[in-house]
Amino acid sequence: RNDYTYVNCIDLYFFNDMTGFMLGYSPYGGSGFYSGHIYKTTDGAVTWNRHDSISGGKFFCFNFYNSDTAMIAGKYGEARTTTNGGANWTYSGVLSLWGEPQFNWPLNSHTWLVGVGGGIYKTTNFGLNWNSAGSGPTYAICFINSTIGFGTGEWGSIYKTTDSGNNWGIICQNNLFSMYPKDIKFVNAMTGYMCGLYSGNIYKTTNGGYNWIAQSVYPGNSFYSLSFVNELTGYAGSMDGRIFKTTNGGSVFVSNISNKIPDRFELGQNYPNPFNQSTVFNLQCSKKSDVCLKVYDAAGREVQTLVDETLAPGTYQVRFDGSGLSSGLYYYCMTAGGKYTSVKKMIMIK
Repeated sequence: RNDYTYVNCIDLYFFNDMTGFMLGYSPYGGSGFYSGHIYKTTDGAVTWNRHDSISGGKFFCFNFYNSDTAMIAGKYGEARTTTNGGANWTYSGVLSLWGEPQFNWPLNSHTWLVGVGGGIYKTTNFGLNWNSAGSGPTYAICFINSTIGFGTGEWGSIYKTTDSGNNWGIICQNNLFSMYPKDIKFVNAMTGYMCGLYSGNIYKTTNGGYNWIAQSVYPGNSFYSLSFVNELTGYAGSMDGRIFKTTNGGSVFVSNISNKIPDRFELGQNYPNPFNQSTVFNLQCSKKSDVCLKVYDAAGREVQTLVDETLAPGTYQVRFDGSGLSSGLYYYCMTAGGKYTSVKKMIMIK
């Protein structure tokens, strides 16, 4: 979370589990002016620094072809490109559209797709000229290679293309997604994730987009963007600037809620307690450490590993979903830094 300037986190791109970029804009620019910024993290989304100010427009999406080459698209057909990792951006306002671009995606360094209002536009010279490429997904697209891609559309439609986006077909339509599916990311041909506004959930597929299961996150959050660096590690950005992270393929998302360095390790009491199906833990790290947080049943058998990774100093929030478990007494245990251990009780009542 950026604690200095309130921004809407509307797009994310991570190269690995530590280094990534965030596109954000402040809704408080005044007189209809939106201040667009690129933020960069090198510590796994714990802290963010402004990488470049892109003022003068309202920007909605960006993407990287590699660490140097990227494109950002905004309202009124404005597009900007960079070939030096975002240090400088070249104006390329040639889309001549009044809509709000919802996605852009590189097929190679010079061929990009941009979506506006259900229409898809294509450039083969890195934004100098654009041509209509037909219709298809409305909100987001993601390619796993140069030919196979997936997208999200109206009324929960999941699209797929096998010819580089020239033609799209609907492979799934589910009312669960009618809450504006803002982003979709596939890590391979079978496993993908989708997030949207207002639901507080991230959805996962393991059969190529034909069926989806909700991953419990945080009710009331509006998610704008997803970025996965492999099958296990991914990030989700919300409308209020909060960044969530998973290291176990979406089963549990961990959110850094404060960068203020605590004076000690601490595991807080879950809330609510007793709880019905899901509850939340807060934990504190006073220094960078290997942290493990596990849940056990009353007999001492391990039920679930919630956290097993290196965390930077700060305060974190983790949600536990016990929907597949029976009512009763459970324990949760945190170990950190090789020395700290804390065990607490919680009760689930269904």
